[in-house]
Amino acid sequence: MKTKRVVRVEAGVMLVLMLLFMAGCGGNEKAAVEKPVITVTIVPEKTFVEAVCGDLAEVVVMVPPGNSPANYEPTPKEMEQFSKAKLYFTIGVPTEAANILPKASEIKDMKIVKLQEEVSKVYPDREIAPGQRDPHIWLSPKRAKTMVEVIAREMGQLDSKNKDQYEKNAQAYIAELDELDKDLQKSLEGIKDRKFIVFHPAFGYLADDYGLKMYALEEEGKEATLQRLQEVIDLAKAENIKAIFYQAEISSKQAQSFAEEIGGKTVQLEPLSPNYVKNLQNMAQLMAEVMK
Repeated sequence: MKTKRVVRVEAGVMLVLMLLFMAGCGGNEKAAVEKPVITVTIVPEKTFVEAVCGDLAEVVVMVPPGNSPANYEPTPKEMEQFSKAKLYFTIGVPTEAANILPKASEIKDMKIVKLQEEVSKVYPDREIAPGQRDPHIWLSPKRAKTMVEVIAREMGQLDSKNKDQYEKNAQAYIAELDELDKDLQKSLEGIKDRKFIVFHPAFGYLADDYGLKMYALEEEGKEATLQRLQEVIDLAKAENIKAIFYQAEISSKQAQSFAEEIGGKTVQLEPLSPNYVKNLQNMAQLMAEVMK
């Protein structure tokens, strides 16, 4: 039979162990709370930030999957998450200036990093209309590399104790992007007719990088006029182009009508997919098959 003294000792030991366990749990909760919140506009940016940060940061996307960064308006809940961010990486899509940046100026502790401006220091911008910059820079792997480098630099400044890890992760992902560039070059180099038609002009940087020529129905964010529509129909027939590429986030019956008019088909591409590398590989292979 245990004495009262032994029972008291055992009870004391159990109490100490419970306190240590609770302290450990509390420490984990504190660490989780201290993980920096990073905000991005579109899903591919999230992929880049997560490639650099791993599980060292929480990444919030302002334009959720299935929505267009041309006109999406973040919900109050999304703006509440946005307000907690230490860094906001913009990419230059229209919804930023219209719906996000005006509210970002009210958040004192948030640093805004304009990836589009960092990329333009290294590579030239293209225009989708006179004086209107093409924002679709993420569809160019070499420009994505620059964005990853900037993300690593900014994360190292924000969280200096993990700077080396951010740099290591960035270099590993950049190596993947180098391989992606080679894959795309190989997939697209054999296409004889280098012209293709899209509804929304999202693929201009991709076309420029790999020697293709993009023609778009949409003009300045609007469906084609009858004159423009006829011009592109005539082009398609003259060049024997039998497809128009479109994306699910931007709905238009005009793409289907165009395909019927040229006796061709619509083909969906996914420029906002989260699996950046695999998606661009699939995209290039699909384009090569359609354009051969």
